[in-house]
Amino acid sequence: MKKRIILFDIDRTIFDTDKLLRLQSENISKVVNAERFKEFWDSTLSGEKHITSEERLNLICSKFNIKNSKLLSNIFFGKEYKYIYSDSVYLETRVVFDKLKSKYRLGIYSEGTAKFQNHKFRSLGLDRYFDNDLIFIVDAKDTKEVLNKIPKDAIIVDDKETICGFLTKNDIRAIWLNRKDNRKSDKFETIYSLFDLLDVL
Repeated sequence: MKKRIILFDIDRTIFDTDKLLRLQSENISKVVNAERFKEFWDSTLSGEKHITSEERLNLICSKFNIKNSKLLSNIFFGKEYKYIYSDSVYLETRVVFDKLKSKYRLGIYSEGTAKFQNHKFRSLGLDRYFDNDLIFIVDAKDTKEVLNKIPKDAIIVDDKETICGFLTKNDIRAIWLNRKDNRKSDKFETIYSLFDLLDVL
């Protein structure tokens, strides 16, 4: 029997992005003036959702006149800091994936800069769960061009309500993982934890 396919977004779906940002901030503050950096991070960077890690790195180097950007680049991309990614995986993720892997083929459907998203994905320690031909990391998920690349019968789990709406309009089964509040969509299935996914599949 052919296995169904489930594709997962990364940020705030299988991975605690806010925890990652906090760990990055703590490590960066060891390189630059901690008090000034915290103020800069809180006022400029922490809530900025659309800034890439490369842009974040450049802003910090510019703000604090850091000539050797490798000191900070290592925090984002260095092997010695890979643990901050694996430590930021939601505890429920591996438990749920262990249950799903025997019945479904699992993959990734994520957007962002290729360098950082690929590094993040490879640093999560979740490779064994995913099929390599089901890794879709793209600049933007809400385009027809991208839809043509993914399997039409895939189920997609995403934390963004807008993405779920886009997928649903294009006849792809989307499951909204709403970790923010108790709202429920009347247009697509809504879950509040990956544990809930086991009940709706």
